[in-house]
Amino acid sequence: MEENSSVLLDGRSECKECARNLILLATQRVYIISQRLEPEIYNDREIYQQLTSLTSRNRKTDIRIVAHDTRVAANQGHFLIHLAQKLPTFAQIRTTVTEPDRRFNESWLIVDDMAYMRIKDPARFEGNSESSNKLECRSYINSFEKIWEASLVDQNTRRLGI
Repeated sequence: MEENSSVLLDGRSECKECARNLILLATQRVYIISQRLEPEIYNDREIYQQLTSLTSRNRKTDIRIVAHDTRVAANQGHFLIHLAQKLPTFAQIRTTVTEPDRRFNESWLIVDDMAYMRIKDPARFEGNSESSNKLECRSYINSFEKIWEASLVDQNTRRLGI
């Protein structure tokens, strides 16, 4: 019988530490679905540097981010937005447009085909994480890809060509 490796997350600092640790494990794929790019978690220089390093180590790196609202993050500056602007071949940000997707009010981080963080209540930073669960990750990836396909390129985070 396989031991359950699920870790409960309670609070901003636990979620931020978990996100950092999971992104450190990434070898190719990082998917994020978020309400507003959760600056309390993802607007972090160490996460930015790790994702940038990942793109230089693996030419097949795929970083996809779906957010409901990026206006505040775009106006205040955010490391994930800077990453997508600097490395658009590897990192893309889209926004939800369908009503069912806009009502989705969890935040997920999916790393490769193994690890995830699921924040069920982003306002309170409560959720769980697993660092080794291929079956659960496959389910999250399938759901994420459906939302991704129904989303559009986020206009708030596009780099303006001059």
